[in-house]
Amino acid sequence: MTIECPPRDQHQLYRRKRREHHEYSYHEVMSSPHADIGWESRLPGETTPGAAMKMTWKDLLFIHWRVDPDLLQSTLPAGLEVDTFDGSAWIALVPFTMAKTRPTFLPPLPIARNFHECNVRTYVLKDGVPGVWFYSLDAASRLAVFGGRTLWNLNYIHARFNVSKTERTHDYQLTRHDGKSTRIKWRSGDAMPRSEFGSLRHFLTERYNLYSGKGTRLWRGAVHHEPWTLRQAELLELEDDLVTEAGIQTIGAPICMAADPVTVRGWMLKQV
Repeated sequence: MTIECPPRDQHQLYRRKRREHHEYSYHEVMSSPHADIGWESRLPGETTPGAAMKMTWKDLLFIHWRVDPDLLQSTLPAGLEVDTFDGSAWIALVPFTMAKTRPTFLPPLPIARNFHECNVRTYVLKDGVPGVWFYSLDAASRLAVFGGRTLWNLNYIHARFNVSKTERTHDYQLTRHDGKSTRIKWRSGDAMPRSEFGSLRHFLTERYNLYSGKGTRLWRGAVHHEPWTLRQAELLELEDDLVTEAGIQTIGAPICMAADPVTVRGWMLKQV
């Protein structure tokens, strides 16, 4: 299969595509059924009215490991297909801080505005549309856990967090109530060039749909933010139970990338 690779300026390309096909809406482009033929579903698109949530993701680290695709497929619900790069599946541990979090239809809620979170995630396709599947989402906010479980059918888990940071060093610890824990310490470095479409970095980080499931049903929700500014990262310490708890056996050493903050908008789920 041949994929036409877009020019480097992804936003310029998206706007050109909108001019050529003015009937496309953001949701239609972000839910393209031909993700591996048309590149639209792997690009951030543009905002439209109707977002349910607005937030900032900051102090974020991507830790990625290769995983056997067949093993990973066995852990996914029916209807989702592993999304691979050069024959490998991937799983990620992603610690970060949620800031300025609020439903767009309500004033800011101080009790759930800023909190730490850590996700275990992988990359999937549904009818050709790429997205993220979360095995777990640990959060320090009980309200966020309740909302994530109730409104988005995501496996949010309440955990205790102990986080400290200097200008470039982050020490990130969490403990679940059952004793499972993770300790991640890293140092962020210089900014890397913008990830090009078709690269591994783009595949691992530029994701603009999430999937969730309950029983035999699946949902998809769109998110929007500017493309990531990624930074080199040195992993200083890692002791983790969360990936193992998800039933995943990783392969080789991890790939680590820090990221600058992004402002994010999220839309409500639609059943697929």
